[in-house]
Amino acid sequence: MSAPTTVPAASFFRLLGLGVCLAWVAAAAAPIRPDLASSLQATQPLEEGWQNPPQLARTRVWWWWLNGNVTKAALTRDLEEMKAKGLGGANVIDAGGDNQRDARRVPHGPDFGSPAWRELFLHALAEADRLGLELGLNIQSGWNLGGPTVTIEESAKKLVYSDTIVEGGARVETTLPEPMHREPFYRDVAVLALPAPPPGATPPPPPPPPPAKTKSKEKAQPVTLLPRLAEKAYERYPGIFTATTAWHLLETGDATPADAPCRPEDLINLTARVDAAGKLVWDAPPGRWSVLRFGYTVSGAHVSTCSEGGEGWAIDYLDATAFETYWQRVLAPIFAEAKPYLGKSLRFLHTDSWELGPVNWTAAMPAQFQRLRGYELTAFLPVFANRIIGSREISTRFLNDLRRTLAELIAENNYRVFARHAHALGLGIHPESGGPHAAPVDALLNLGISDVPMGEFWAPSATHRTKPEQRFFVKQTSSAAHVYGLRISLAEAFTSIGPHWEEDPRSLKASFDRAACEGHNLTMWHTFDCSPAEMGLPGQAYFAGSHLNPNTTWWPQAGAFFSYLNRCHFLLQQGLPVSDVLHFYGENIPSFVRLKDDDPAGAAPDYDYDVIDLNALLTRTRTDSTGRVALPDGVSYPLLSITPHDAIGLPVLRHLATLVRGGATLVGRPPARPYGLGGGPAAETEFAALVAELWGQNPAAATPHRCGRGQVFADTPARELLPRLGVGRDFAWTGGEADTLIDYIHRRTDRAEIYFVANRQNRRESGTAAFRVTGRRPELWDPVTGQRRALPVFAQEGAITRVPLRFEAEQAFFVIFREPAPTTAPVAGAINFTDPTPLQTLSGPWTVQFDPAWGGPAEAIFTALTDWSQHAEEGIRHYSGTAVYVKTFNAPAPAPGARVLLDLGELKNLAEVTLNGRPLGVLWSAPFRVDVTDALRPGENALRIKIVNLWPNRLIGDQHLPKETRRTRTNIAKFELSRNQTLLPSGLFGPVQLLTAR
Repeated sequence: MSAPTTVPAASFFRLLGLGVCLAWVAAAAAPIRPDLASSLQATQPLEEGWQNPPQLARTRVWWWWLNGNVTKAALTRDLEEMKAKGLGGANVIDAGGDNQRDARRVPHGPDFGSPAWRELFLHALAEADRLGLELGLNIQSGWNLGGPTVTIEESAKKLVYSDTIVEGGARVETTLPEPMHREPFYRDVAVLALPAPPPGATPPPPPPPPPAKTKSKEKAQPVTLLPRLAEKAYERYPGIFTATTAWHLLETGDATPADAPCRPEDLINLTARVDAAGKLVWDAPPGRWSVLRFGYTVSGAHVSTCSEGGEGWAIDYLDATAFETYWQRVLAPIFAEAKPYLGKSLRFLHTDSWELGPVNWTAAMPAQFQRLRGYELTAFLPVFANRIIGSREISTRFLNDLRRTLAELIAENNYRVFARHAHALGLGIHPESGGPHAAPVDALLNLGISDVPMGEFWAPSATHRTKPEQRFFVKQTSSAAHVYGLRISLAEAFTSIGPHWEEDPRSLKASFDRAACEGHNLTMWHTFDCSPAEMGLPGQAYFAGSHLNPNTTWWPQAGAFFSYLNRCHFLLQQGLPVSDVLHFYGENIPSFVRLKDDDPAGAAPDYDYDVIDLNALLTRTRTDSTGRVALPDGVSYPLLSITPHDAIGLPVLRHLATLVRGGATLVGRPPARPYGLGGGPAAETEFAALVAELWGQNPAAATPHRCGRGQVFADTPARELLPRLGVGRDFAWTGGEADTLIDYIHRRTDRAEIYFVANRQNRRESGTAAFRVTGRRPELWDPVTGQRRALPVFAQEGAITRVPLRFEAEQAFFVIFREPAPTTAPVAGAINFTDPTPLQTLSGPWTVQFDPAWGGPAEAIFTALTDWSQHAEEGIRHYSGTAVYVKTFNAPAPAPGARVLLDLGELKNLAEVTLNGRPLGVLWSAPFRVDVTDALRPGENALRIKIVNLWPNRLIGDQHLPKETRRTRTNIAKFELSRNQTLLPSGLFGPVQLLTAR
């Protein structure tokens, strides 16, 4: 047997000296398609793209192959309908979820990746190719990458340990117990001995690993010397499960008598003294010793929400070999057969959000840690076992390095390997690699690897993710796009849990508009269920999401909402983003960006900001000749801010000093200590010198500290600093009430300034907007109607242009500056918005035609416009679908030159208007108003208004009928759970009026 080894103090600190906090950095690779890279130039003339948005601007959908239960006929119908309604394509997701919450299992189709499944997939690719649609593929059934081919050796892992107390001064022969582990899987890592604390002096060790399924509610913390040790070591999520802030992981806590820090020279490595069965033979020095046996087991993570047959382990995201093996076993056969469509109808690959719980180990962790951090981790393993090594600060900084290593291995060995394989096939990737579950990730680092960074935002729900910070994860995705030079910021959109067929475009619009103001510019609608005809109507559906497919009652009118989304996408993809603050969110892991309203630099509401990660900061930023912090594609910022925590790595501090010396302006508190271990005394000296150089002797001073050509301010809100730097407000609103909220986002091309401006309140707002533009005329582009017009009334004051604006409830539009401002004053009496005046009220009676196939009468007379759900007749009360309101009326002649508008008042949920046989379009957003001037004629006029409501009323009504006479059929059981559910308001409520406007 070889002798036990110790780590002498001098060697220990030399080890630290070798570790220079080596960050895993790499310049961003170019995306697989040139049109995915950002550029100041517009992709095409704005009018052209507005009228006919290009493929890249057209809405995508999650195309759910529920439990694999799809048919070729259903696939063809779905794709043809997508094309007809103006969608750009779909992402195929074979998954379960048909039997979760209030849903029942649907029949099982072919297993994911099987020959029969591949036949269906090839059919979809061929049909998409025929129709000119783009498809993506979720590379496993469900999510958490893995499945039945993944062995336990390849699955996600966690470190575990056992602690045996032995008395020294004699030979010790004992079998060390295996640490508690999951499944029949355990592998040794190391055995270490260190002086045991006196009995009762040390708090009990942390408990064994928690169950694999981590709950969202926070549990009681175990008693540990370092506060929240389990979170710092990623044995559990830090705080809440979703996009949590994690600054508390940097806290060392106060020293206590129980700390008993272990001196490095007292740590003895006994690994070579233990055989495969765990038997230890050791001539132990005198004293009481704690012998720690460290090993790893599986984390217990499985694939989630898969189709039948897709069950299995989730792969080890830290191990490139695990991904490589999965690719060869599962995906290579699919792509071999799909070769004719690669880079054509098949354009993207995807894997969904991390929901596999915490992990903190992989088989190659010791070697990978040494490569990335520059020192060995073996001497620090006792920190996992609730022991202090060196000091509280040293132990905490080691755990910081550990989490940083986890994040970099996930980026390098999972998502970058994924991108490399996809690119070799001519495909791009858009995985949801930035959470929002609290994985040990640097979200922006992961998202920057993608060709299209992807996040998510949720539709409102009374029962799930009820707060905005739980619903919107878009600012993170757009920041990744902006700092990595990518054009598209994609999001899984309108996800919800609770509602079923209860959303309409009007209810979803406000969520989209808010996301757009945070940088979202391409929608992946969640969810579009493929539902074969034999599954009935509304058919099979996933347990979550805003249901959308040709079975949706309002599908015939859906193109109008898609046109809104597509127009917005197009303009929001043009040129480069305009933000005035670049905020570095630090090195701490996990790192997430949440709401725009979080506003970490204090820029809002008059300025916007982007967030940058360690990799992009070190590899993509420089100071330009004007002192702005610049990115390679032309985006630049007059102000750089840092997160106000007390730890920054030395490489970051060096880079900040380089930027400031070159002329940059930096704002933030000075760090008190390096983030991780490394560099030894020389690094500590350099760190202190750089802090002094950047912040001076009085970092809290109101005046900036000069450093080279640049300057550093204390922790001051950006909105206060930017005017001092000569940077005027980018957008400001005056007028309205105290809670008026007009949100915005700004993009710039080489020829235009593009502002998207949204009223976030459900009421009319009037006021004046100030735009940081001069010398150009404002134009209003309305994405609901597609209309464009100049705004004649505006005033230029220095570097800003003031424009009177008016918004209807939750209205949004673009204000674009392209053409030179006229040199003459506006025509006397010119206004930007008119107030229509009533011309005629179309009162009852109305003839209303229902579809008897869905329980309604063929025809009913409504003497007044009333709610269907309050009607005495059951067939109307429980009606779902389309009813046609018919009226003949005589119209008075409007004044010469006046326009005539038809205003429908209030309605649920969409309307389609025809006057005198002339279709006038779909109305889906308030005000429900359409210009009828060209269709109206003197004398008698024939008006037809299709009103479409939603599925729940018929689903509720069917619960009172025998199953054999029910008109609906679905696996969603929500409406069967209670026969007294509230019906949804439905129908045309009015008042219906003709209005005139100049």
